[in-house]
Amino acid sequence: MRNEVVFYLNGKRTRASGSESTLMLSDLLRYERGLPGTKVVCAEGDCGACTVLVARFRNGHLGEYRSMNSCIAPVYSLDRSHLITVEGLKRADGLHPVQEAMVRAQGSQCGYCTPGFVCSMAGMVDSAKRKGCAIDSKMVRNHTTGNLCRCTGYEPILNAGGSIDPGKVPNLASLYPHAPMEAEFENLDASVRVGSPEAPVFLPATLAEALRLRADHPQAKIVSGMTDLGVLTNKGKLVAGPRIALHGVEELYQFTDGSDAFRIGARVSLADVEDLLSASFPEFSGMLKIFASPQIKHSATLAGNLMNASPIGDSTPFLRVAEVTLMISRLGASGQVETREVGIDAFIKGGYKELDFTGDEILTAIRIPKSDHCYALFKASTRKDLDISTVAFAARYRIRGDRLEGVRMALGGVAASVVRMPDEEQMLEGAQIESGLFLRTADSAQNRVKPLSDVRGSSIFRKVLVRNLLLKLGDRILNEAGLSASEVLV
Repeated sequence: MRNEVVFYLNGKRTRASGSESTLMLSDLLRYERGLPGTKVVCAEGDCGACTVLVARFRNGHLGEYRSMNSCIAPVYSLDRSHLITVEGLKRADGLHPVQEAMVRAQGSQCGYCTPGFVCSMAGMVDSAKRKGCAIDSKMVRNHTTGNLCRCTGYEPILNAGGSIDPGKVPNLASLYPHAPMEAEFENLDASVRVGSPEAPVFLPATLAEALRLRADHPQAKIVSGMTDLGVLTNKGKLVAGPRIALHGVEELYQFTDGSDAFRIGARVSLADVEDLLSASFPEFSGMLKIFASPQIKHSATLAGNLMNASPIGDSTPFLRVAEVTLMISRLGASGQVETREVGIDAFIKGGYKELDFTGDEILTAIRIPKSDHCYALFKASTRKDLDISTVAFAARYRIRGDRLEGVRMALGGVAASVVRMPDEEQMLEGAQIESGLFLRTADSAQNRVKPLSDVRGSSIFRKVLVRNLLLKLGDRILNEAGLSASEVLV
């Protein structure tokens, strides 16, 4: 087992051990490696000033470069990766084409957040080149949603991004030869222990090893994307202690398209889920587009979002109505991996962050059944993009003639956990589709929920939102059924 993290930084071999391995990456870059182009503003993964590009080593190769927030990424999570910062983008003969485009368009604001924009757009160009597609204003906007500064020069930045021809830009992989890095990573011991004796960090190489560590350290925090734990760490809300990081466990990156279901490994990123489910679950894929920035989605996972057990977790309402099954593993008495399957309704027990889960287990995969149902996912929040829900709503249904069947509904932001709506489901199941049905159902839901008041909305406001979201569902179903409302849904 190695006692140091090894990665490459702008083509140069870098090692970190002890306390340095548990720093946030942005701190290592700025204060230990003398690369101050990576800025820190929010320390929450929200503003994008700290954006860098990372290619991770998997299955013997470095993958594609993806943008990520370095302010909430611990150094140990970069083991066996290649990292490019804004300083590393320039070529031997001059600036990177994205940097040149920013200069031509005068695409700088106060300047503090500019390096983050540059890294995000460099990742965008590399992706567009790989897919063989042109860049338009919408693509630039989508790839810079996680770069929040809008103080002065946002339009020139969009113009700079839109002026780039991906076909004329060299691949990021061509800036630094991958073969030497891959050869070293292949020969390194994949199991790592860093940190301190009091707060060790383990990076297991296999699921069996991860479960052994889990059994030995049941109090350890399981680290996946770190998009929540990173914020808690920066804000001093997380007590130091053992960590088990799953970044090196190849089994957890598997995505399987089966005959009757999709199986999504616990380390499959939200960005990949968004792409892989776009054809079968376009409503969910569309929700993920506004769920978070590319930088967050490249790190965060569907399993992590579920295990966080937030009552306002945006993916959980969909997972509840889709009736997913969770694969939960532990190490058996014989030393073999044992996996149990539990339905999500049994997994979420109803109390705040109360789950059917024990300290020696790890969530390894989520199974989403394939379905011919329709889905409706609505989110009410202060901002459209990258914001926490005030109320989130999901519905599954099928229209048969003038009636509904297979109805499932769930609400987030109105209770201690994301809840199903059995009374309203029963009202809609088998019912004839007409506007009065949805008025009655919306009134029932508004009267039944008992949300708390907080900074995002009062209890009364949330109750009104619940009613309006049910009416919005009714409007959609009436349109899909080809029926006109006999009365206005208000």
